[in-house]
Amino acid sequence: MNSSIERATGGAMSITVNVHGASVELRSVGEERLVGRYAYGNYMPNGVDRLLRLFDSLRIPATFFVPGLEAERHPELIREIHAAGHEVAANGYALEDHSALGDSEPDILRKAHDTLSDCLGVAPVGWRAPDGLMSEKTISHLSALGYLYDSSFQDDDFPYELDADGGTGMIEIPQNPTLLDENLFSIKQPDARVQKNWIEEFDGLNSVGAFICMTVHPRQDYGVGRAPRMVKLEEFLRRTQYSPRPVVFKTCAQVAKLALAEKAAA
Repeated sequence: MNSSIERATGGAMSITVNVHGASVELRSVGEERLVGRYAYGNYMPNGVDRLLRLFDSLRIPATFFVPGLEAERHPELIREIHAAGHEVAANGYALEDHSALGDSEPDILRKAHDTLSDCLGVAPVGWRAPDGLMSEKTISHLSALGYLYDSSFQDDDFPYELDADGGTGMIEIPQNPTLLDENLFSIKQPDARVQKNWIEEFDGLNSVGAFICMTVHPRQDYGVGRAPRMVKLEEFLRRTQYSPRPVVFKTCAQVAKLALAEKAAA
């Protein structure tokens, strides 16, 4: 490990949840065509409840990335997540392509930010780009809104500073692509094979003391929302808790604050 941030965050693990319901389908069809033809997003509240029960039983704090539209459609569910002690972070308003928003981007970021703030009574401090797409100005816009971190990239095994990208005082919390359920379930891999991939990736990262970020979705198509997949997720997470090199579960906000504290002390 070469930096104080790496030393401070190595061995930590963040479980993140992209709360994607009907906002996915609404990008291509109208509200009137959701029922009967596009039903995967309607499974989302059930999947969230299963995840909340699992995290509670394992005593794992998680970070839920919520599009503003989902907070408007399911405000009580988002408040339930917050009340359970988990972090709620922003994930765009309606899963927009932020690389193509142009001059409207600051207003849409503000809309998503205010929607979550009004829902919970507390402002989010973290953001994730829908589909990982952002403009060259996105990070600076987030910094102006007071965000502490972004979690959109998949380019490192440790958090790092975003000052050079316009995010003065911000931290990047990178995801791990092999620990992203959508990448595996969307190509129709069997549940057991997905779990095997998770285990192999975790063991490799854990063996070198890297930071680990896993991302799941509560949906039933490319997510872990279905009961058999939830079983595989529980088995995997229980295994991580008894790994030879113990990990410490932290929310993304906790990791970012730890990194920023180390940066300030360096």
